[in-house]
Amino acid sequence: MQCDRARPLLPQLVDGALGPLRRWLVTRHLARCAACAAQLEELHTMRAALRNDLTYHRAPPALAARIGAMLPREDAPTPSRARWRLPAMALGGAGMAGALAGVALTLLVAGGDASNNAVARAVVDGAIRSRMADHLTDVPTSDQHTVKPWLSARLDFSPVVKELKDQGFPLVGGRLDYVDGHRAAAIVYHHDRHIINLFAWASPGLADSQPHAESRQGFNIVTWRADGITYYAVSDVEADQLAKFARLMAAGG
Repeated sequence: MQCDRARPLLPQLVDGALGPLRRWLVTRHLARCAACAAQLEELHTMRAALRNDLTYHRAPPALAARIGAMLPREDAPTPSRARWRLPAMALGGAGMAGALAGVALTLLVAGGDASNNAVARAVVDGAIRSRMADHLTDVPTSDQHTVKPWLSARLDFSPVVKELKDQGFPLVGGRLDYVDGHRAAAIVYHHDRHIINLFAWASPGLADSQPHAESRQGFNIVTWRADGITYYAVSDVEADQLAKFARLMAAGG
């Protein structure tokens, strides 16, 4: 995919509106095109500014009353229906007023859980893409002293790369990827017949965090943050084995 085809799709990528094929094509292009990656970063920055900096104005009570008065009413409700229907009408009027006043913010504001879910979905998508396209590695080698410099030279951070063959997780290589608005490293390991994708991207200013496990779409995920870098390990390997891998990677040294 070329820039002239990728750039019109960037807003849809930010909104999660692209199908699997187009998402794969765009993210593959972004991993190699600094100009388009920068444009996507601007879109994410604008969304963050709207989410964090816009002032929220609560709808005035009079507006809720006016909207409630305009709502259609059924003729002559029975007493039993009136007892439960009148509070519902009041809530409906207030809810509609809030929706009218805040619909734009509702579309833009996402809570912490929604943000975390989006990242988890993105790393799983990245793991799936690497298999569909037969593109596990850009630098296929088990030498950590080759993989780490290769990635560091192409990114604005230096991810942890360890050789864990003796612990049952041999290094396969590394590649460039793009995850949730970040140029990322993908460091690839094996365990038995399973593939482990370890995604990493720069997170300056964010505090370190301990490994946290979850599962999604049949994949296990473990994430942690250390020294200004966010890590996501993704695999269909057993949860306890991925947790062991994450502990080895997150350990000092």
